[in-house]
Amino acid sequence: AFSECKSLTNIEIPTSVDTIRNYAFEGCSGLTSIKIPAGVTSIGDGAFLGCSGLTSIVVDSKNKYYDSRDNCNAIIDTVTNTLISGCSKTVIPDSVTKIEERAFAGCSGLTNITIPEGVTSIGNDAFSGCSGLTNIAIPEAVTHIGSYAFGECSGLTSITIPEGVTSIGTGTFSCCSSLSDITLSNGLVEIYNGAFSGCSALKSITIPDSVTTIEYHAFQGCSSLTSITIPEGVTRIDFSTFWGCSGLTKVTLPESMTDIGNGAFQDCSSLTSITLPEKVTSIGTATFRGCSSLISITLPESITDIGYEAFERCSGLTSIILPDSVVSIGAAAFWDCSSLASIEIPSSVTTIENCAFKNCKNLTNVKLHDGLVSIGYGVFSYCDNLTSIEIPSSITSIGDSAFEGCSSLISIEIPSSVTSIGRHAFYDLSLI
Repeated sequence: AFSECKSLTNIEIPTSVDTIRNYAFEGCSGLTSIKIPAGVTSIGDGAFLGCSGLTSIVVDSKNKYYDSRDNCNAIIDTVTNTLISGCSKTVIPDSVTKIEERAFAGCSGLTNITIPEGVTSIGNDAFSGCSGLTNIAIPEAVTHIGSYAFGECSGLTSITIPEGVTSIGTGTFSCCSSLSDITLSNGLVEIYNGAFSGCSALKSITIPDSVTTIEYHAFQGCSSLTSITIPEGVTRIDFSTFWGCSGLTKVTLPESMTDIGNGAFQDCSSLTSITLPEKVTSIGTATFRGCSSLISITLPESITDIGYEAFERCSGLTSIILPDSVVSIGAAAFWDCSSLASIEIPSSVTTIENCAFKNCKNLTNVKLHDGLVSIGYGVFSYCDNLTSIEIPSSITSIGDSAFEGCSSLISIEIPSSVTSIGRHAFYDLSLI
């Protein structure tokens, strides 16, 4: 009804009104006070969401459904003791047991709030966007913290999760850019997607041994995080979990790990080395893409697949040993690994996909084995220092631009097994 009326500073709700619908006053940032009449029986979701200028909330004392007990400057559901809407001047009464979804969402003027010991649940988005909030203590009785409950609380510096909380919800502390100190509960089992994404001040965090699930984007953009140890029991690092953790130098993975998702460590530009556990069978798309300081990685004998762009732009990588278990090297897997000097492709590999080693400027030694059937488009293109290569007799196809721009390549012998040579396969070479 009045959504986004930013110039609205005052309104008197008629006594005849019995329902305030969902988002009725959403975004009325100039509104400073509101009084709920005695006849109101229903207040919808987000009715006062984003009313950042509110300093006074009063419910008529004759209302049977809602109250502002103890002059708390909030709306409380009388029967359930749930605080459903607050403001920057709210004092939460001790009798409140639940903070509803979006209760304080967008209250940018809120700088301090005490949650009573009797509160057991903090709903989705309850304090999201409270950018002025610098400190908050979560009571030990709390067992549930909803998705985005503290999202974009950019002034929040520390948080302790109570022992009764078993999961951190989606985006619960996302974009808390000043959050540098986090203590997780020993009973924590699940860290859901984006839980701490964008916590750019976070330097360290201890993940309890009880944790079994870490979902996608959980720590994405935690650019100050320097080390992380994943506990035993975790079997998968989901996609983009640590994407953009540019300060991360050390990662310890558990032996229980079987799967590392796409982009899991993408753009972790300070990571220098990592050892993959023996149960990991594949390296997903862009898993280590942009890890420009990575100079050493140990691949277990269990690895069968190296995914698309898996190590693209790992410009510090000088060598890598591909185990005999590898059967597939994805497109652009090592593109722009400009320090890579040598590579041996196991005989188990039958196809090297497009652009797998493109722009590997320092690549001088390539060893291919019988068993390889095709070399895809642009696989070794612009490997400027490659002077020679022996094509095995198992090869039947050399793709377009396969060796284009290999300006130091002066000789190459093509076996009689080759039946197809693509366009520009040897373009711009110095063959003699």
